[in-house]
Amino acid sequence: MVISVSNDIPAPFTEHMNELIKIIKINILLFIFFSIIWSFFIEDLISKWLHSIPLSDLSLNLSIYGPYDWIEIQWSMMFLLAIISTMPSISYSLLKFTTIGLLPKEKIWFTVLLIFTLFVIPLILIITWIFFLPNFLSSFDTLSSVEGVGKNYDASAIFKLTLGFSWIFILFSLSSISLGLSRLIGVFDIKNSTMKLKIVTVSCSLVILSLPNEFEGLRIVIALFIIYLSDLVSRTLPSSPLGLRSFNVDDIISSSGECNRIAIVDCNCEGACPKMPENFEKKGIAIPTCKALCLYPQEQNSLLDLVVNYDISSLIITGCDGKPIPSFFQNSLNNHNCNLKGLEWLDSELSSDISWKLNSLEDSYS
Repeated sequence: MVISVSNDIPAPFTEHMNELIKIIKINILLFIFFSIIWSFFIEDLISKWLHSIPLSDLSLNLSIYGPYDWIEIQWSMMFLLAIISTMPSISYSLLKFTTIGLLPKEKIWFTVLLIFTLFVIPLILIITWIFFLPNFLSSFDTLSSVEGVGKNYDASAIFKLTLGFSWIFILFSLSSISLGLSRLIGVFDIKNSTMKLKIVTVSCSLVILSLPNEFEGLRIVIALFIIYLSDLVSRTLPSSPLGLRSFNVDDIISSSGECNRIAIVDCNCEGACPKMPENFEKKGIAIPTCKALCLYPQEQNSLLDLVVNYDISSLIITGCDGKPIPSFFQNSLNNHNCNLKGLEWLDSELSSDISWKLNSLEDSYS
C-alpha cells in the first residue's frame, strides 16, 4: 500500500536511482569534456600566469628542475580547471535532485550552501590565482632580497604552492556539502556521532594527502581547520520538525506476543500538553517531538515520512486521543496499517505525576 504526504509526487524508487545515475554520468562527461577543452590552452595559461608574477628579471629567475614537474603542473592545472568548470552543473543537479523531498527551510538552507560552496568558492579561486598570489609572491621576492646573492625560483614549487591553496578551498567546499547533507538526511545527530567521525576522518585524510610538499608541517593544522569550519557551516542547518532526523526503531514484543514497531510522539500542543518524562528512554522506540501535530503540516509530513521509513505499526500521541489530527493524516496511517492511539494526558488530573506518566507510557505499548 502506497502512503503519501500532502505535498508528495508519487514516483518509484528505481526512477529516483535512474535520475541519480543520469546526473552522475552527465557530470562525469562534462568533466571529461572540460578536461579536453582546457588541455588545448593549458600550456599558454600556465605560461601567462607565471609571467604575470612581477618578479625581477622573470626569464632568469624561474626554472623547472625536472621534465616530470612540467607534466605534473599541466595535468594538475587541467584537472583543477575542469573541476571548477563542472561545479555549476553539479550545484544545479544536486539542487534539482534533492529539493523535491526537502522542507521549505531546508530547501533555502541547502540552496544557500550550494551557492556558496559551488559558485562563490570558484570565484574566490579565480581571484586568488589572478590577483592575490602573484602580488604575494612579488612581495616575498622584495623582502627576501640579499645583496650580492642571486635568486632563482623553482616554477613547479610556485605552482604547487598556488595549487595547494586551491585544494584547500575545494576540499572545504566538499567537506561542507558532505557534512551538511549527512545532517540533512539524518545520517548522524547529537546522540549518534559515529558516521560524523568517519566523514571527518576521510575529509582530513584527503586534505593531508592532497596538499603538496610545500605545505609540509602545516597539513594536519590545515586539515583540522577545514573540518572545523565545515562543521560550523553544517550546524547552521534548520532544526528538524521532529527534533531528530534519525531514530533507532526495533521490533517490540507485547505481552500478547504481537510484534510492533512503535513511535511515541511527544506533542507539546502549543505548550498545553505535559512534557514527556526526561528519564523515559526505551530502546527501540522512536520518540519524535512536535509543537502541535494537528496544526503544522511540516510536522505531519515529517511524521508520515518517519512512519514509512521505519515501518511504524503503532503511533502513540501523548496529549490528545488523536481525533484533532487532519483526516488525510489518519487515512495515510490506515493505508500503511499503522495504528493511532492517544494517551489523553491533557484531560488527566494525574498528568503532573511523573510516575503516572511513566506507567502510562509503559502500558501504551506493553
